[in-house]
This record gives sequence, structure tokens and C-alpha cells, in this order.
Amino acid sequence: MIVLPTLHKRIRRSFLRLVLLFGALGVLLVVGITLAGRVPSELIRMNYDSISYAQHLRQAMDGVFFPHLYRENGVEGWKKRFDAILEQVSGNITEASEQKVVDDLRAAWEQYAGHPDDASYRMLHARIDELVQVNERGMFERLARNARFRDLMMLATAAIFLCGTLWAFLMADSVAERLSHPLRRVAEIFRERPPLGRKLHLPDPQTLEVRLLFDELSRLWDRLGELDALNVHKLIAEKRKLEIILESVEDGVLVVDTAGAVVLVSRRMLSLLDLPRGKVLAMPWNDLSTTSGNYMALREGLPADLPGTREITLRVGGEERVYAARRRELLTGKGVVTGQVFLLSDVTEKRRRDVLRSEMMDWISHELKTPMQSLGLAADLMARHGQLDEEMSMLVETVGQDAARLRTVARQFMEIARMSPSALQLVLETVDLCARVRDWLIPFQLVARESGERLVLDLSGEEVPVSVDAERFAWVLSNLVSNALRSGEAGSTVRIAVGVEGDDAALRVEDDGPGIPPELEARLFEPFSHGRTAGTREGLVGLGLAITRDIVEAHGGMIRYARREGGGSVFTVLLPLAGAAKRVS
Repeated sequence: MIVLPTLHKRIRRSFLRLVLLFGALGVLLVVGITLAGRVPSELIRMNYDSISYAQHLRQAMDGVFFPHLYRENGVEGWKKRFDAILEQVSGNITEASEQKVVDDLRAAWEQYAGHPDDASYRMLHARIDELVQVNERGMFERLARNARFRDLMMLATAAIFLCGTLWAFLMADSVAERLSHPLRRVAEIFRERPPLGRKLHLPDPQTLEVRLLFDELSRLWDRLGELDALNVHKLIAEKRKLEIILESVEDGVLVVDTAGAVVLVSRRMLSLLDLPRGKVLAMPWNDLSTTSGNYMALREGLPADLPGTREITLRVGGEERVYAARRRELLTGKGVVTGQVFLLSDVTEKRRRDVLRSEMMDWISHELKTPMQSLGLAADLMARHGQLDEEMSMLVETVGQDAARLRTVARQFMEIARMSPSALQLVLETVDLCARVRDWLIPFQLVARESGERLVLDLSGEEVPVSVDAERFAWVLSNLVSNALRSGEAGSTVRIAVGVEGDDAALRVEDDGPGIPPELEARLFEPFSHGRTAGTREGLVGLGLAITRDIVEAHGGMIRYARREGGGSVFTVLLPLAGAAKRVS
């Protein structure tokens, strides 16, 4: 097994090479500058000493030639001084031709010392000048060579530094390339989107860290392939289940995405459109290649902002049938809208049953109304007769009360039969719920004042727009407030609040009464659920609430009941705000 160096070691090794390179360059530079400055300086000092000795030689020569001018040493003294200086000059030779000049100078001195005449004086003086010239020329040449050497050293140093920098750059680039190439290659592999389930072919790693990374990446890739295989099987199974469900449901189901393209469609919807699945899926819903009457009716009746429920008449099998259309929005877990679901339910038979029920209720009402009126009128006439004993008066009063109660039951029975959501034809208008509630509560102010109760209205500071049938929905508030006033005693408070909860308008009615008995809560909104609530002045509980629920649900809303802490009831009605629809995820 090949042991790879760690990334830390590789970088440290390359950095140490750079340090050693520039350290060696620094040492060479220091040594070169030192040598270039020290050796020429020593030789120049010797040249300068030889020139200084020449001046002393001239003085000693003049002392010998002009003894009357230089009396301090005498002729012999100047000769000894000349010999001593000449010895120093012989020991201070720096130039190649200086030795011959010194020898000529010595010969000229010996001649001058034996015969100090003018000719020997001029000869000796010429040799001393020659000594000066040789040292001056050598000094200037040395300075020139030193300058050239310095320039050469600077050029060499610059060249070596540039070469070292280039080498360092190439080495750093090589290290970076060795380190980045495997990673870049891996990025290219994943950019090509290799299929899951196949083994990754990764490049050879150059460091231990990269090898560990590649090993872990290969392990995760294999695991991802296994999970993908499992997920694919699950998705296929779930898709098959969904297809079976869509094929089996009797309702028409249509799912479109945010762009309006059809994503899913049920068998029932395809039969209504009279189109094959291939001509519907992935096609724009508003631009299907058909001009059938059912498609035109559905396209017009299923707008993207369909509120609540809408009835659409379609022709199926040669007869017209009525379908109830509903819209729901598809939401992700984060609340992002991804599409819409349209549901079509065949309500033709239900409508027929509603018509039959309405006709039956009319007949029952007619059959009950006449005898109840006669019975009530007879009871009133007998009570006015005034010649009845106590027992007979009590019986007549009981008959009158029972007749009135039966008339109330018949009237409420008929209202429920006629006001079911499927039979309601709403005339919707957008209104401010706060303003309408304030107007609807005006008649109840007098009722509350006469009963000794108090109405408290809590409205939102902003408008709460809703789409309602004002005439129908007024009955909802009327029923809830009437029940609240009947359930309370003198001095109690009924609170009505209007606000916004999320995408819904909220109407809340609270009272201080005894509340609904627990045994009746489960059947609170069912029609014909009889029972007497403690503290109420009337018995039949649930008839008005059943009507209230039907009206609210016809508006696409919902109603709920809750028991107040400390006693009392809270009824909350939720309605979609104008332009919004109820949502499902």
C-alpha cells in the first residue's frame, strides 16, 4: 500500500524549499557585497600609502639636495629617512609594474646619493613621479573594477532572485495543481451527472486528506445509490396507488401546476372531457385541443381564483348533469404554492332528492299549518270565553302552548330543508364584515336592553373584506346572537368580535350562559337534535345552528364551538377573505 504524505507535510516541505532557496540567495548576496567592498578598499589604502610615501621621499630628496633649507636632520639624516621610506615602499607593492618602478627608484637613489647633481636629482624625481602615477592608475583601475564587480553582483543577484521567484512560482503552481487536480476532476465528474447506482471513477489522490475524502465520498455515493433505488421503488408504488385511486374515484380530479399545465387527471375527468390522457397531461389547461361543450364549460367554471363551491352543468350520456366544483391549493411544507386541485362531484341525484324533499316539506308544512292554526284559534277562543273552570283553563292553555310549539317546530323544520348548502343559491358581494356586523346588530341592542343584558362589540381597526350573500349571512349572526341572549341572564354580557386569522376573516360570539351540555356537543350542528339547555328559555337546540352551519359552509367557511373557561359558549365563524380560498397541503 502506498503511503501518501499529508497535505500539511506537502505544503510544509514546499515552503521549506522556498525558504532555503531565498536563504541561500541572501547569503550569496551578503558574501558578494562584503567581498566587493572589503578587498578593493584594502588595496586602495595601500595605493594611497604608496602615494603618501612618495611625498615623503620627495621631502627627503630635497633635504639631501638642499641641506641649507632643511637643516633639522642634516644630509645623513635625510638619507637614512629616504632609505627607511624606500623600504616601506618596497613592502607596500600592490601593482604588477610597481616592483620595476621601485627597483628603478632604488637605482636612481643610489646614483643620486653618490653624486647629488642636477641630472641625478631630475632622474630621482622622475622615478618618484612614476611611483605616484603607477599607484594612482592602479587605484583608479581598481575603483573601476570594483564598480563593474558591484554592478555584476547586482545583476547576478537580480537574475538569481528572478530565477528563484520563477522557480518558487512554478513549484507552488505544481503543488497547487497536484492538490487541485483531483478535486477539479471530481467536480467535473459530478457536473456530468453520473447515474446513481454506478461506481464512481475518481482520480488518484495526491495527499492523505484527499484519499480520505474520496473514500468517504465513494461510500456516501454508494449509500445514495441504495437509497435512490429504494426511493424509486417507493415512488413507483406510490404513483401506482395514486393512479389506482384516481381511476377508482367517481369524482373528477384535475391537478395543474403553477404554470397552468395539467399534472394529474382522473378517469372521470377524462370521460367528461372526452379526450385521451395523452392529449391532456402536460398540456396547458386553458388551451386543450378540443372545442367540446363540456371543456368550454369547465374552462369557464374552473378559474384559478375559484372561491368556495360552484355548480357546473355538463352533458353526459345525452342528459344534463350538475357537478359541484371546488378548488384547493397544493402547498409544500414551507407554505409555497405548487399547484391547484379542482374537484368535480356529481350532485345531480342529490339535487333531485333536494327537490323531492322540498316538495315533501311543502306538503308537510301545508298539512300541519292548517290544523295547527285551527287548533291554536280554537284554544284562543276558548280562553277568551271566560266561563271555564280552573282545570279547563289549564287544559286550554296547554293546548295553546303545544300548538305554538308545533308551529315553531314546523317552521324551523322547513327552514332547514330549504337552506341546505346544496340548495342555496348565493348572491355574493364583497363587503366590509366590520361595517355589516355593526348594522346587523342594531335590532339586538333593544332586545338586550329589554332583557337586562349588555352587547359588547369589538371590531378590527382595518377593513375585513369578505364575499358573502348579505341577506343569507345576516341570519348567521342573528341566530348566534339570539342564542347568546337567550342563554344569558339579566346582567350578563354578550361579546361580538370581528378580526383576521391568517387568510380568514373571523367572527366570534361569546356569552356568559351555562354553555352547551357535553352530551350535546357532538351533535351540536346536526339538524333535529332535540334537548333542553340549562338556562335557555326555549327547548329545541340545534335547529338554528344546523341552518347556520349550512349557510357558513355554502360560503366556503366553517363554524366551530368551544366552551369558555368559567362558563359560557364561544362560537367562531371563519370565512375566506375576499380573493382567498381555503387551502390544503
